[in-house]
Amino acid sequence: MKRIAVSALILFAVMFQTGCSSFERTTFQTLAASKAVIDQAQVDYEARTIPHTQAIFTVITQAKAVQATAVQGMVVYEEIKSANGSASALSLQQQVVIIALANLPPAIADVKALYTLPTTGGK
Repeated sequence: MKRIAVSALILFAVMFQTGCSSFERTTFQTLAASKAVIDQAQVDYEARTIPHTQAIFTVITQAKAVQATAVQGMVVYEEIKSANGSASALSLQQQVVIIALANLPPAIADVKALYTLPTTGGK
């Protein structure tokens, strides 16, 4: 998990050093928003604001994995861009990122649905 955080920091540093396209800005916003939702769910899970069950832990863990895959894809995209990679390599990686991002909405919907579950009072 620490490796992903470092990768994300590198991604964001590279993005702000170079001009950002609409794709890059939208991707950054999507990754930041999804991370905020997932992180809050983790905090609420640990605080037992939402039920503390294996099923809920699994939903949060799976959402983290989906989000990490999208971040890693964007890190590779930014590495290709900063290395002046070919347009075809950049386009191919952009498609990889788009596919990874497409997996985020269902994962985030699953996380948000955790807040509609009845609470157990931490028991």
